[in-house]
Amino acid sequence: MAELPPELGKHPRGTLAVVGLYGVIFILAWLAFFFFVYAPRGVVGR
Repeated sequence: MAELPPELGKHPRGTLAVVGLYGVIFILAWLAFFFFVYAPRGVVGR
């Protein structure tokens, strides 16, 4: 089998920071929806 180049399979610099930033934005948006939309409505079914 041929040897693979050493740079193959490595992610670009900053990829983890970008993915982490999107994760934080997603969590903050979910919490905002929960506390400002769903929590004031109260328990479903009552």
